[in-house]
Amino acid sequence: MTTTSMRALAAFAVLATAGGRSGALPPAAAPVAAALAPDCTALKRLDLTNTVIKSAMRVEANVVSANGVQMPAHCLVSGEIHPRIGVDGVRYSMGFELRLPLTWNGRFVFQGGGGVDGTIRAAVGSLRAGVPPALSQGAAVVTSDMGHTGVNTGDATFGLDPQARIDWGYNALDKVTLLAKDVIGKFYGSAPKYAYYIGSSGGGRQGLILAQRFPQHFDGIVSGAPILEQHLAQLGSMQMLKEFTAISPKNSSGAPILSQSFSDADLKLIAGGVLRKCDALDGAADGLIENYPACSYSVAELQCTGAKDATCLSPAQVAAFDRVMAGPRNSAGVLLYPATPWDSIIGEPEWRSNLIGTSVTAVSNSRKATNLSIKYVFMTPAAPTFDYLKFNMDTDPARMLASASFSAATSTNYQGFKERKGKHLIYVGMGDSLVNPAGVNRWYRELVAANGGIEATQQFARFFNVPGMGHSDGGRALDVFDPVTAIYNWVEKGQAPEQLMATGASFPGRTRAICLFPKIARYVGSGSFDDPANFRCVAP
Repeated sequence: MTTTSMRALAAFAVLATAGGRSGALPPAAAPVAAALAPDCTALKRLDLTNTVIKSAMRVEANVVSANGVQMPAHCLVSGEIHPRIGVDGVRYSMGFELRLPLTWNGRFVFQGGGGVDGTIRAAVGSLRAGVPPALSQGAAVVTSDMGHTGVNTGDATFGLDPQARIDWGYNALDKVTLLAKDVIGKFYGSAPKYAYYIGSSGGGRQGLILAQRFPQHFDGIVSGAPILEQHLAQLGSMQMLKEFTAISPKNSSGAPILSQSFSDADLKLIAGGVLRKCDALDGAADGLIENYPACSYSVAELQCTGAKDATCLSPAQVAAFDRVMAGPRNSAGVLLYPATPWDSIIGEPEWRSNLIGTSVTAVSNSRKATNLSIKYVFMTPAAPTFDYLKFNMDTDPARMLASASFSAATSTNYQGFKERKGKHLIYVGMGDSLVNPAGVNRWYRELVAANGGIEATQQFARFFNVPGMGHSDGGRALDVFDPVTAIYNWVEKGQAPEQLMATGASFPGRTRAICLFPKIARYVGSGSFDDPANFRCVAP
């Protein structure tokens, strides 16, 4: 089966389960009864359908802080929607936390999750460094476990229950949003003036789901590093694990040690080669690959001509690395997912942690090797004992397709979102080693093609590639920027973002624009690399 046919089947499944809601208009606002504010305890007495309010209490100002910012006085409400016992005998519910500031600015913010959720994060409206927590500014904020409780955000065992898969995939987003808006209306005596969703990673996927399946819910959405199609993207993980394990040194029992497939010196060597080839393509050899569309590379130039040492790669390492970067293929040579962009992040600790890990034993601790969601959530039926090293690129991709019906966020039908004049800001790091940025770029290009071209699409969805940045942040990048204020200004003031100004610890003293896709930052030819005035956002 080709990539095109696989994506077509998955897209059909997503549309089939969306129930035609993509074109729905927001319902008319219902009259709201007298406000309960500022009585936080009154929220405990609310009679809400299929909902249990576990606690409702007042939290005084400056008791709670996030990212060094003190929170104002607010009500803290915790509860659950539709508690039940799953087919696996486990108790499930859509847990939530809602914080309602006593001085409200009229905004409602849904703070997204990450991984496969399973925990309820503090509902303060935090997204990333450089972004003020929404609660600190006076917004009402909700978070959710997305329908299940896990020991951590990597616990995917909920995938054994079919309804829990659906709740995690999209249903909890809808139900928690409706519940939060209902409680907000009852507490303040009026509906939110503006509704926003902010999230990254798994939370970035959730933002796409909301724009595509529930366009009536939010005025503005921020989706960072969206894991938008794991039923396909994880094929790259399977390929990497097989290729790199095959060349790994073995322990005394003959078992491969994945972390030793490439030494730190090997990875620094590769990163250096990428920079030599691509760094100056934007006019400045400054450690950032701004002209990423023009960057291509092969580690073949690093192959040893004699014995392997720290200055070169073995022939086996060269062959495996180039194949992994080129993307997964079946036995007929058909590309199943896009090639990974080359970036200097290969030499950074997070690349090692994500792909090959640091374990000196045959039991890998890499994030991809220990990712249980493939077995429990994205394979149908769940296959808890599946060996990733036995993944067959001819037959096993079909086992992943059914999960697209509840998890994929690749629709290009934004009609409902456009009709409600919603705004969507999406970003991804070009060094992201958990979300292949090429997949996100492919989806956005398809969105542009389906919606009348780039100018028409930028009226409702704007996309930013962040050079060098890893998963949500990190890498050797300018990774400190504020997409949330940008979405507020776009929705409330009509100021569509043309760029996002960024700084980062990797480049002290440097400020530069992250350019609106498809533009890139190009050096003007003179002046300090650290001065944003010396770079222009231009066509590649």
